[in-house]
Amino acid sequence: MQELIRSFVAVKMSGQAADELENFLSEVRPLSKIRWVRRSQFHITLKFLGENTREVTDEVIDALTPLKRFEPFTVELSYIGAFPNLNAPKVLWLSGDKGADELGRLSKKVNDVLFEKAGLERERKKFQAHLTLARLKDSYLPENLIRKLGTVPKISWTCGELFLMKSSLEPSGAVYSELL
Repeated sequence: MQELIRSFVAVKMSGQAADELENFLSEVRPLSKIRWVRRSQFHITLKFLGENTREVTDEVIDALTPLKRFEPFTVELSYIGAFPNLNAPKVLWLSGDKGADELGRLSKKVNDVLFEKAGLERERKKFQAHLTLARLKDSYLPENLIRKLGTVPKISWTCGELFLMKSSLEPSGAVYSELL
């Protein structure tokens, strides 16, 4: 049986921005037992690819290589939100307005090139730039956590490179490694 590779295309935070977010989360994590992401998982997904064969993954790498580096722009994350919403959260995320249009255009380029050169389906959902902070089993956020999340600092960095990431599901959670 052929190994399937679970992957996604993303941009990563700079080390300094990741430090700032980690400092904030170190104050927030003790307020709830929800499943917080680890620093090694900080990223903004441009396109989730699911599981593909090595052959398809190689085609994806070839298709994405010309897009690997791009004209740098600033991303600033400044507010908390949730999917489907903060009243019934399943995924807690951090987003912002600065850089959102550029990330949207980059996501569209990724979708187009992967459709044209690797035959992958285009994303049907509207792109919403966000960095996942936590996943919840219970759709409940304690009031003290909601208040603290409202104090999230503005976190910004210069973005100029995309990555194809492999996601290996382990008992301790997803482990990411770079494929491109």
